[in-house]
Formats: sequence, C-alpha cells, structure tokens
Amino acid sequence: MLAYPPFIRSKQSSRSGKDRAGDDVHHSSASDDSENGDNQDNRGEKGTLADGGSEYARKRRELLQLARSLESLGAGELLGEAPRIVVVGAQSTGKSSLVEGVAGISVPRDSGTCTRCPMECTILTTTTGWSCSISLRMADRGTVGFSPSLASQSEVEVWIRRAQAAVLCPHLALDIFKTKDRDALRALTDTATDPEVLKFTNDVVVIDIYDPHGVDLSFVDLPGLILNAEQDLVLLVQDMVKQYIKPDSTVILVTVPAPDDLENQLGMVLAKQADPLGKRTIGVVTKPDGLTAGDSGTRDSWLAVFENRVPKHLLQKGYYCVRLPNDQERTKGLSRRDNEQLAQQFFKENMPWKSLRHTNRLGIPSLVRDISSLLVEVIQETLPKMRRAVDARLAACIEDQARLPPLLVAEDKTGEIVQRVAQFSQDMERIILGQTEDKSFVHRCRSRFRSFERTIQSSAPDFRSPMDPHITSGPYEIEVERLEPTAWDGDEVLIEIPNAPITFLDVRQVIKESTGWELPHNIPYEAKERLIKGFMKHWPVAVAACFDRTAEDLRAVVLREVSSEKHFGRFPKLENLMKSNLVVQLEDYVAHSRIFVENALGRERAPYGTQNTPHLEVMRNRWLLRYKIAWETHDRAQLSVPHGPHHLSVRQGYTTTTRQHFPRLLDHRDTFEDEIAVMADVRAYFEVVYKRFADDVPETIKLNLLVNFVKSLRSYLIEQLQLGKDDATERMQGLLVEEPHVANERKRLKDLIKRLEQIKNKLRNFTM
Repeated sequence: MLAYPPFIRSKQSSRSGKDRAGDDVHHSSASDDSENGDNQDNRGEKGTLADGGSEYARKRRELLQLARSLESLGAGELLGEAPRIVVVGAQSTGKSSLVEGVAGISVPRDSGTCTRCPMECTILTTTTGWSCSISLRMADRGTVGFSPSLASQSEVEVWIRRAQAAVLCPHLALDIFKTKDRDALRALTDTATDPEVLKFTNDVVVIDIYDPHGVDLSFVDLPGLILNAEQDLVLLVQDMVKQYIKPDSTVILVTVPAPDDLENQLGMVLAKQADPLGKRTIGVVTKPDGLTAGDSGTRDSWLAVFENRVPKHLLQKGYYCVRLPNDQERTKGLSRRDNEQLAQQFFKENMPWKSLRHTNRLGIPSLVRDISSLLVEVIQETLPKMRRAVDARLAACIEDQARLPPLLVAEDKTGEIVQRVAQFSQDMERIILGQTEDKSFVHRCRSRFRSFERTIQSSAPDFRSPMDPHITSGPYEIEVERLEPTAWDGDEVLIEIPNAPITFLDVRQVIKESTGWELPHNIPYEAKERLIKGFMKHWPVAVAACFDRTAEDLRAVVLREVSSEKHFGRFPKLENLMKSNLVVQLEDYVAHSRIFVENALGRERAPYGTQNTPHLEVMRNRWLLRYKIAWETHDRAQLSVPHGPHHLSVRQGYTTTTRQHFPRLLDHRDTFEDEIAVMADVRAYFEVVYKRFADDVPETIKLNLLVNFVKSLRSYLIEQLQLGKDDATERMQGLLVEEPHVANERKRLKDLIKRLEQIKNKLRNFTM
C-alpha cells in the first residue's frame, strides 16, 4: 500500500463528528505552519516541491499515469468511475488564473467564454528539462497527437488555442490549425460566419506537462458556467459540468471569488447537487485582493467559512484561498516563485487570512500539494471498484455480442446464398405441408376451408310448408344438417348467405313460369335449373373470399420468413432482392391458381350433372319421402280441425260438410306431387354437388396455390440469381452486406470489448 503524506493519513484516522466538522478539517492539510516553512526550504528555483525522486513520488506518478491512460480509454464514461479532479466555476471567477497557477502555463484569455471544451492537464515530474505536448481526445477518433513537443512555456498558449479551434471545427482537417495565429483562429471559430463551427464540444484538449520542478497532478478544466447567453448554451454547459462531476470518485474543485456571495455561486450549487454531503468538494476562493477595506462583513463571513462555523457551507475537504497574479503582474512576467512570495506577503498582511489559525490552506503550493495527495488517495480507493466494474461491463458486452447473428466468414459468397435459398425453400415447404412444430398456418387454412364448407352448406334450398312459410321451427321445417365443429376451427366467417324459405307454392310458381308447350304432367327441366341457380348464386363470393384470404395468409408467411435472420433478414440487399422475386412469383401463382379455382366453379354451372347417380338416387328418395311425410302430416292436421280459417271444406268451397264427408274430400285435396318431386330432385342434387364443390375448391387452392408454389421456390430463386453471368461473384458479394444497424452494433461491441480488455489489462498489471 502506498504510504500517504499527513494530508491523506489524517483522513483515514478515526475522528469524532465534532472534530470532522471543526478544526481537524484544517489539520488535514499537507502541513501546518511550521511544516509549511520547512517545505519552503525544499523547493527548487521555481518555488515548487522537490520530492520528485522519493519513493512516494514515484508511486504517485505511476498512479497518475495509470489514471491518465484509463481516462484516455474512456474508463470514466464506460465504468461510471472517474478518479480525477474537475475544476468548475462561472465565468470571471478566476478559474483560468487558477489553472495557470497550478500548471505553470499560460492559457487563452479572451472576453466572454474563452474555454469552449474540456481541457485535461497532467503534470508529471521529470529528471529532464521542461516540456509539453498537446493531443486531442475526440469521440470519433480516439486520442490523436496534435502539437510537437514544446520546450518553451511561451509556445503553449497558442497551441492550446489551435487545439481548441480544431475540436470546435470537426469538419476541417487538423493540419489547417497548426500554423494559424490568434487572429486567424478567432476567424475560423466564428460561429456567425461558419454555421458548422461548434459553440461547445465534449471533445477534450489533453495537455501533458513534464516539469522537473512540478508536483504530479492531473485535473480537468471545464468551460466556465454562463448565465447571460442563449438558454440552450447555458444548459449545454451545465449538462457538461453535471456529467463530469457525477461519479463519486471525482473530486470537485469549485472556484469562488472572495468578493462574491457564496450563496449565489452556480458552480457550488451544481456541486451540492452531485455531492450533497460535501464529501468530495473543495472550495477554492479566488481574488482575495478584491475585498476592500469596507468589506468587513464579507471578511468575517469567509473567516467563519474557513473555520467551519457555517454548517450549510461545510465541506469535508474544506476550503483554500489563492492569490493569483493580476493583469499588471502578468504583464511584468514575474516568475512563479515571485508570484508565490507576493501571495504569501498578501496573506500575512490582510484580514481575514492573517487571522487564520492554520495558514496551510493559503496559496497555490498548499493547494497543489494537498489535491495531488488527495488524487492519489482517490485513485487508490477507486481501483478495486473499477476492476469489479470492468469485469461486469465486459461480461455484459460479451453477452450482447453473443446475441447478435453469427458473423458470416464464408469465403464462397455464392455458395452461402445458394445454401440460404435452399434452407428458405425447405422451411417454406415444411410450413405449408405442416411438417414444422408450429402448424398454425395449416390450422388457419383448415379452419378457413371448413368455414367455406359451412358457407356452401348454408346455401341449401330451404323448402317449407305452403301454409306458414315464415315459421322458423316446428314439425314441418326441413332442417339443414350441420357440421360438427373441429379442434382447429376458428371464428373466421367467410360470408353470410341470405337464404329465404321456399314454400311449396313458390315451387309451383317456378314450375308454372317455366312451363312452355310441354304436354300435361311434364315438369320442365328449366324449373329445376332455376332452383339450382338460386342456391348457387352466392358461391362465387364464397370462393373468392376463401381464395383471397388464403393468398393473403401465404403472402404474410412468405414475407415473414424472407425477413427472418435465419434466411435473408441479416442482409438488406439480399432480403430486398429475394422479397421482390418472391412477390413476383407469388403473384404469378395467385393469378394462375385463380384460374383453376374459377374452373372448379365453372364445372358446377349448367348443364348440371353428376356421375355419382347412386348417391343422387339415395338422396332423392330420402328427400322425396321427407317432403311427402311433411305434407301428409300437415294436410291431415288441417283436415282434423273442423273449424277455423284453414278448414279444408271452407278452403275448397264446401260450407256444409260433416265428418263423414272427409274421405271423399281427401280424394280432392291438393297433393303437390309435382312440386314435391322437383323439391326432392333439387335438394338431392344439392346434397351431391355441395359436398363435391366444398371439397374441390379447397383442394384446388391447396395444390395449385400452396403446394405448387413452395415446390417451385428453390429453382425459381436460384434462376433469378443469374449465376451464369460474368459479374455473378461480384454481385453475390454485394448482396451479403450485413444490415447497417447490426453491423454498427457488432463494430460498437467489438471496439467496446477491445477498450474494456485494455482497461482490464492495465488494472490487472498495475501493482503498488
């Protein structure tokens, strides 16, 4: 385990709640007053700590380099753990000056918002001379080098400008910016003249500083929070800040100008939202020289805050105050040591800073030492979490990758397509023939064909008694035989056929209208034809409904299967080609099969007939007997009633008859023999023809539309590929291009797994 300096060890010690809220927060600094003086003696010429050769410093550099490499791989975004320091604050809060003081470089300064992208700065001690390099971490390209190795601090500011301009203009080549001066860069990034220029971006400018007099440290400087701008820009910057400070492993450094009211600092508001208990937030008070002699109330308020006497502003990591060079001092080009001495003199002479019991919270050196050690602590605490998180995320990605369709690696693209055509044709044939586990298509067809049979059967001529044709039940109604329901019957109804009752008198009228010059007692054949046409007139509609719905069902199955991942769905171009070919083939078979179905319907048109005469005779005799019995029963019932409107003697004009006259009256009654014979012939023919027709039409549809279609698929689809042409191989390769969203997801997961494995390897190989 890495040995922490006093700042870290004090945080690991057990302290009471009172102590944590009180003075011990200040004792968690790297040193007290006496230590601060001792450390001054250990500084180099630049006024920085000279601990670069210690074991602790070596381990600290290794941890920072690990954290930096993990961040470059996107570990924070991927794992939700980001051990880093993030500097936030509103515009004009001294954030840029703070960055300059900590990093020892100059950063761009302009009126308004000068930082429009995150800037990650890493300072590593080195035994060689000072140097700096700038790279870009871009969402679509990863980390790419940008600047040469810079040996002079005076070169850094313009190269930062160039890097910021490059990430704000992703539509322009990077090399364009490498030779531009400030004015040219300002023109290139003007959103008013070039609408493609981004106002802000999440792409990061990465600054690596190697400083023999520096302290190992890494932090991210975010764009300043803005208030007086377009609302979408205000929210854009706020969302960026929220995203960066969200992880629990991120330390939040908030800049607060001393003259301003702490209550109104947006940076502190956002920090409290992300860190409500104040466990990982540090307040950095800037511009203390902005307090005038009359700001005694503000001075007292800051003294109370630094001494932890204001509970609502209590931060477990406490507050620091830094006095940074003003414009005049920057113009003089004072050294870092000179600036630190000016700051120390200021804190010794001015309230409330000179009255603080612990001055180790004042000045850039104290801040840098403490946050450097704090960052080491945070990184160490986060590494186990990151190891667990990367294992979980990697397992989830591998699982997602396994759910994707297998990657096609076959070199013979033509063979792959022919194989898929064969598989598709075989699967379609098995579906249509009912040879798959899911037989829903066959069940729907059988249900539809049974519905067709019931529809045809419901068209049976409904011959009724002549006396009361409107009865719907009773001993004289000729009931139609009903089909028993089956297990695969659905609720589908083809059509409702209107079927009005036909009385004996209606039949007599048909015979009368059909009689020409025939001799007496000759029933014209035309009468039977008219009655047969009557029950057949709705059959074409039923046939069309049965055929069309079966064709629609077949079309739906074809489109479903052609788009499945198993067949052609993985490859949009191949899927579209097969789909267009199959639609043409299906339409041809629909048109061809419709002719066969219409022929089946035509076979039932006049002249009517059947070769099944034995069955016709049996049915004629049966219906003849039923109709005679029905009429005799009805007629005798009427004769047995001596009074009433239907009394036979009254109906036949006999007004004075007695019961002994009935036998003679029976000889004169209306027997309807001709009508009954016609009814029996027509009904018997219906019994023969409906069964034949109800069987013929579905079987014709099944054979010509279903079976013949699926059996034609393999040869037809392969023929349409035109494999004999010279460009066949090239065309087949073009057809096996994976669907864009699948290919994109496969690439995304592949890249993500690669990055996660790199992160895992770095975490596994790192030892303290």
